[in-house]
Amino acid sequence: MKKSAGQKKFLFITFIALTIGSIATMIVWSIQDPSQTTSSDANLALCPTMSDNLSKSKSLKFHPIKVVAKPWLGEHHVYSIFALPLQYKDIYHRSQLLVKDTDTPWEVTPTDGIKYGEVAPEDSFLVIGFFPTRLTLWYWVSGRFGELRQPCNWTLHLFLR
Repeated sequence: MKKSAGQKKFLFITFIALTIGSIATMIVWSIQDPSQTTSSDANLALCPTMSDNLSKSKSLKFHPIKVVAKPWLGEHHVYSIFALPLQYKDIYHRSQLLVKDTDTPWEVTPTDGIKYGEVAPEDSFLVIGFFPTRLTLWYWVSGRFGELRQPCNWTLHLFLR
């Protein structure tokens, strides 16, 4: 039985629609996030120790109070905000931000938090660290995007000396 041109066209359009629908469903499912993740959602005392070169150094370690991972909004939409005690305000620049499974440390900059919907806790100041969007997309493609949303996977090392 030969298929008519109309049947071939219908099958082709159906195939394309199902493919696009499947891809859209997978994207929406993988990036679905009930807004941001905050450290109050997880007991940070239960965070496993990351194995990296900085973990063996003498540094103070902090986990973020807020993590945002929304790379589909464009550059600078994957970041974490840390609340550091005021006594470290003059030495915050001696810090390095590490994200699980990356070898490159990133720098943090001070922020008032207003643009990001955060207020500094009493006797603290806020710093923000951005994660590259292209690397975030690699996490998404490799199925590890959920790791970026977890505060335990972001560690700020502050070096006192």
